[in-house]
Amino acid sequence: MKDLETHIEAINKAKNINEAFAYFCKVMGEYGYDRVVYSLLTDHHSLGLPRHHGLATSYPEDWMKYYNEKNYLDYDPVAKQVLNSHVPFFWEDLEQFQSLSDTAKLIMDQGSEAGVKDGIGIPLFGRAGEITGVGLARTDSHKSRDYDFMAGAFLLTTHFHHKFRTLYMEEHPANQPSLTEREADVLSWAAEGKNNEEIAVILGISVDTVKSHLKKCFRKLDVNNRGYAISKAVLLGLIMPNRIMGVHHPNG
Repeated sequence: MKDLETHIEAINKAKNINEAFAYFCKVMGEYGYDRVVYSLLTDHHSLGLPRHHGLATSYPEDWMKYYNEKNYLDYDPVAKQVLNSHVPFFWEDLEQFQSLSDTAKLIMDQGSEAGVKDGIGIPLFGRAGEITGVGLARTDSHKSRDYDFMAGAFLLTTHFHHKFRTLYMEEHPANQPSLTEREADVLSWAAEGKNNEEIAVILGISVDTVKSHLKKCFRKLDVNNRGYAISKAVLLGLIMPNRIMGVHHPNG
């Protein structure tokens, strides 16, 4: 892919999601991939979003509507391959190396008829198992296998993905729970296995204050117990317990 650094810089300078996605689609279109879809293939707690096909897309609107009405995401062989692959792949390889079900073949055939064909699947793995999939497709089938383009597209897609996440969190701050420094301290020590009395001694506060901070954490994270609060806070990157980092506090 030519001018990769220029494309990365342009995406990084985008002021909003629409601008970033439009530029990303423009670049892919220059290489014949005039159809692009950005999908969350797992729930994304870090964004406050459920699994969703086509969070951003230039796929035909009627095809997207039909696809989602049929719940094809559960059977789509491209989506399944993204979930199980750490590298980009050409769609045509699915039929060559896998035995597709009748439903999977139907999805591929109907997508091709809708003008979504001859594509590339790109997996993107995030924190705590969050998986995003990007599909690059062509309205017209060319059947060319340009591995140099695939490598460049993978890199540019990764940059677009990070920019999308950054912009989405800026545009939807209400979806992102936050903890005060003291709340994070309390929950981090709880994640280390410390009880309320031990946390109170470590932080130099009362047990009642520890309990108050934990209750606030539960409310902000929309949970009802300590274990769930800890796991969700770690998933969202709100706390990073020492033992998870492999570093133990000298007082622990």
